[in-house]
Amino acid sequence: MKKTLLLALVPFLSGCGFAFVKGPPSGWQEIQDVDALGTRVLIQPCTSSRTLVWVDAVVGLGGVLSFAEVESGYMDTIADDIEKGLAKIGYGLMGLAGGVGAIVGLTKVNDCRAFNARVLELRRGGASSVASYEWLDELFPLPDLGVTGLDPVFGVPIN
Repeated sequence: MKKTLLLALVPFLSGCGFAFVKGPPSGWQEIQDVDALGTRVLIQPCTSSRTLVWVDAVVGLGGVLSFAEVESGYMDTIADDIEKGLAKIGYGLMGLAGGVGAIVGLTKVNDCRAFNARVLELRRGGASSVASYEWLDELFPLPDLGVTGLDPVFGVPIN
């Protein structure tokens, strides 16, 4: 009885991408004000973790594999046609809900990561995320040794 009840609850594990994954606020691509984006980050936080997406993907894969197992005929000796039909419907819906939930959740997570990267870039003042070492050359310029090592070969002096 407990196993049957537990198995009946398994299809409700899918759909985390719909229920628990929060995407970024709508219209965030058009906002150029850093303060407005910072306020949206605090008021409407979004999910940047893919954990729940993986839960949906695993549940969906389990549903598809269980559906294939029922189709393979292993239940022929232990279940009648009605039970096999219900198992096919249940496992098919579980696989479909898990797959769609994973796709929707992954879209929301990717949008959230892009939103957070945009907010971070605007807070830095549009600075590139790649580190620049030009300031080091300004503070400590390379000394001119007067050597033109490649001059005889290429005609280009090295300072």
